[in-house]
Amino acid sequence: MEKIKNEEKAAILIDALPYMIDFSNKTMVVSYTCSDILTVEQEQEMMLDLSILHSMGIQIVMVHDTRMGADKFRENKRLAKLLEFNGVKAIGVCGIDEQTLHMTLDNGYIPVITPNDIDTEYENLNPMDTALQIAELLDTEKLLYVGRFDGAVDETGKVICTMRAGELKKYMAEQELDPRLRHMFTNALEAVGQGICRVHVLNGRIPHALLVELFSIEGIGTAIMSDDGVLYHHEKMYFEEKKN
Repeated sequence: MEKIKNEEKAAILIDALPYMIDFSNKTMVVSYTCSDILTVEQEQEMMLDLSILHSMGIQIVMVHDTRMGADKFRENKRLAKLLEFNGVKAIGVCGIDEQTLHMTLDNGYIPVITPNDIDTEYENLNPMDTALQIAELLDTEKLLYVGRFDGAVDETGKVICTMRAGELKKYMAEQELDPRLRHMFTNALEAVGQGICRVHVLNGRIPHALLVELFSIEGIGTAIMSDDGVLYHHEKMYFEEKKN
C-alpha cells in the first residue's frame, strides 16, 4: 500500500516538473472573485498557494473583489497581509499603474490590486475587467479567473479541460450561462485574441485549485487558448497517447 502511495506522489511530481520549468520567470494575473464564498480556512489556503507560486519564481499579480460590506482599501491591505504571513512580500496597489506594477514585480513583491483608486473610489469597477487590462498590459503568460464556477462543462456535467477560442464561441452560443461566467468567457476570448497564452477558469472552493490547475495536464478547470494556440511539449505527448 505504501508503495502505491509513493508511486502516486512521484507521478504528481513528474507531471508538475515540466510546468515548473515552463513557468519560471513568467507573469500570471490572478482574478480573485470568490471572497464572499470562501471560508477563512479556504482563503488562507488560497493565499498559501499564491505564495508557493511566487516562491517558485512565477511573478504573480493578484486582482481582487471586495467582500460584501468591506472597505475596498482595507480589504486590499488585509489580503496583502495574508500573503505576507506565508513569508512572501506583498503590497496593496490601488488602480492600474504600469510603472508601479513593474516596480513591485521587479522588486519581488506580489501586487495586490483593487480596481479602484482614490479618483474612482465610488465607481463600480469589475475586477475581472481590471485583471484583463493588466494581463494585456504586462503581456502575461496566463490570466486565471478564480471564482465560483468550475469552468465549461459538457452534457454530462464533466469539466472540459481545454477549449480553443472557436470551440468556446460555439459553446457560449449554445449554452445558457450565468452572466458572471459568460463575462469570464468573453474576457477570455479577448485575452487570447490579444496574445495571452491561456486563460483559466476555475472554482476557488476546490482545495489547492491553483496548484492542481497549473501543474497537472487536465487540471480541474477550463483552460482557454486561441485557435492556433500551441500545447506545451509534454501536453502534446499526453493527448496523442490518449487518442491512441
